[in-house]
Amino acid sequence: MNKSTENLGWTAGATRHFADSALGQQVVARMRDGSKSQRALSDFILRNPVFVATHGIEDISQAAGISASTISRYVRDLGIDNYAAFRAEVANRVHDLIAPVTKLESRLAQGAQGASASESSLASARAQLDSLSDDATAAAIQQATKTLCDARQIWVIGFGLSAHLAAILALGLQPYRDAVFNVVQFGGTEVAAGRLMSVGPGDTVVAISFPRYSSDVIELSKAAKSMGANLIALTDSPASPLAQIADQVLMAPAQHPILSSSCLPGLALIEALLAEFLLSDPAHVHRAGRMAAIMSAYLADGGS
Repeated sequence: MNKSTENLGWTAGATRHFADSALGQQVVARMRDGSKSQRALSDFILRNPVFVATHGIEDISQAAGISASTISRYVRDLGIDNYAAFRAEVANRVHDLIAPVTKLESRLAQGAQGASASESSLASARAQLDSLSDDATAAAIQQATKTLCDARQIWVIGFGLSAHLAAILALGLQPYRDAVFNVVQFGGTEVAAGRLMSVGPGDTVVAISFPRYSSDVIELSKAAKSMGANLIALTDSPASPLAQIADQVLMAPAQHPILSSSCLPGLALIEALLAEFLLSDPAHVHRAGRMAAIMSAYLADGGS
């Protein structure tokens, strides 16, 4: 397992709050344009700002697989005297979020101690779902909802396991507004690219990608943006390649103690987005009533 994706302490609010800060933007810039070691360390910092804020340089070195001397040089390149000062700067930006994350870490550690694989998985899921309960995530969902309501057309795209999440989002939106398309349904990347040729200004593309990231979704998202579409990314970190090109980002953690990544937080975020969208306009509620009346004839016991 990649050490940077282990349970080091995560909340959607923490990563977003840090990435949006002046220091966070310096780190983002080095992840894009820095040396190989700078990119790797930047990726680790952006994914784990709370861990960085609460651990020493040797801990960071071991977790990230990067030498302490390289970390020290990186910090000095940022214009900061030493790692201790850098750690303090990161802590200043995520201070309000450290306490709840520490509590989640402790709960997960207690639950996983001597636990079976299934118990560890369920404990991880509970902790990560709890981490989505922050003001920044709620605000991002509300902003994305407005974008979806205002869009001329909505295109949802995801490959691999994310294709299932994309289908859930598209199916959830389709009863309540016109012109919602699931880009990846059949035929693979070539057919998906052809389907996206109808994208244009005023449209919104919701692209979904979690580790391990699909290069296809990145390239198709870039193509959609070049044709004038607005891009909402649903991903796990500001270090995600999809987050780097998106106009808006919805973040859900994807760490899993055993699997390469977890879909559950992403699914929870999709359900929250659908709930917000449904209640954003009385017309959506009216459509929901009409659909319930139509569907009742096809449900066991009339849907009661």
